[in-house]
Amino acid sequence: MTALMRNIKAALRKTPLFGPLKWLAALLGRSTYPLPSTTTLPAEPFLERAIARIGRAPDPNRRDEQFYSYFSEIWADGYEQGLVQQYAAYLPHIPKGCILPFLDIGCGAGEFVQFLSTHGIPAQGIDSNATEVARAKERGLHVHCADALNYLEAHQECFAGISLLEVIEHLPPESLAPLLSAIFRALAPGGVVLLETINVKHPLAFHSFYSDSTHTRPIPSDLLVFLTQWHGFAGVQVIYTTPLAFTHEQSVDPSRAYFSYAVLGNKPMVTPP
Repeated sequence: MTALMRNIKAALRKTPLFGPLKWLAALLGRSTYPLPSTTTLPAEPFLERAIARIGRAPDPNRRDEQFYSYFSEIWADGYEQGLVQQYAAYLPHIPKGCILPFLDIGCGAGEFVQFLSTHGIPAQGIDSNATEVARAKERGLHVHCADALNYLEAHQECFAGISLLEVIEHLPPESLAPLLSAIFRALAPGGVVLLETINVKHPLAFHSFYSDSTHTRPIPSDLLVFLTQWHGFAGVQVIYTTPLAFTHEQSVDPSRAYFSYAVLGNKPMVTPP
């Protein structure tokens, strides 16, 4: 930096315009605002939120078993409304008026199953976590505790649609291909698959990903799109949800401006030989 530029910056810092200009530069991604060398913040009341949502404290004798149920409910007020907005984005792509049900794999406490049911779509769910399944059944939802692969193999061409919302990042990478093959066989011709996960192109993706100790590997959208196409699905689309952009450059690029994405595909009416 030249002596002239240093003098100009030193003079600007003494003017009332320096603060607003620095904030504007930070918003545009051109600079950062000067911060103190340290700061202290109170921790989020995660456990209190989880207890309030579930309606009871964890059982001291079942803490390991109940951990994920409580962890999944730590988020701040407004989280549920965000889920509903995501689900609403998927609704136009889900078959309606079908006799066959829609299956949500890894349904947890049944939030998506309940959303679909309230919109007139016959829905059911499966999850390997018995505690989460019990919570879903308390809501009166059609949910089973089951292994996904075994369940799908026992239900060939039985579903109008199958979803995995924030599930695939929990799976071992080598299990994704056989799972997609099983999903393809379990769908009726014309059925849809919906695979939602964290958008790794978003700046906050890795913080969120590694906040959950059960996550195994983030799945980039390009890989998930190709895997979906590779296993026979047609008309594949990427649906971005949860907008959260920090700069103008980020806001004009949907692949980086949205925190989550879902890959949507259809099983062809006639399966290629």
